[in-house]
Amino acid sequence: MRRFAMIIPFVLAGVPGYAQISPQALTLAGVNDCIKEALDAGSVENDGTVLILSCSAAKAKILYNFIGRKIRFEIVQDRNGKFENRHFGNNACYHRVEDPSGKIADEFRCDLILTIGDVLSE
Repeated sequence: MRRFAMIIPFVLAGVPGYAQISPQALTLAGVNDCIKEALDAGSVENDGTVLILSCSAAKAKILYNFIGRKIRFEIVQDRNGKFENRHFGNNACYHRVEDPSGKIADEFRCDLILTIGDVLSE
C-alpha cells in the first residue's frame, strides 16, 4: 500500500490540465487544412495575379462552420442550385443546400484566394 501512496503523487503531477485553444487558432487550423487538401488534390488555379486554392467535403465543412461563428451566411440561388455562402476577405465558403433540380443537397466547398501579384507570370 505504501508503494501506491508514493506513486500516486507522481501520476497526478503528470496529468496535464485542459489546454485552451482559441477560436482564432481553430479557424487558422481549418484554413491550413483546406490549403493542404487543395495542394494535395491539385485544386489550385493560377488566375494571373492570384492563386485560387479550393477544398471540399469534410475540410470545407469544418472551415465553413469555424467561420460561421462570426460570419453569417448569405443565401444565393443560381443555375447551380441554392447556396448558403460565407465570405471572409477575398475568400468564401459555400454550402449547397439544393441542387439545380431543387433536391436537397449537403455539399461544401471553400475557395481561398492568395494574391501573388506577377510573381508567377512569365
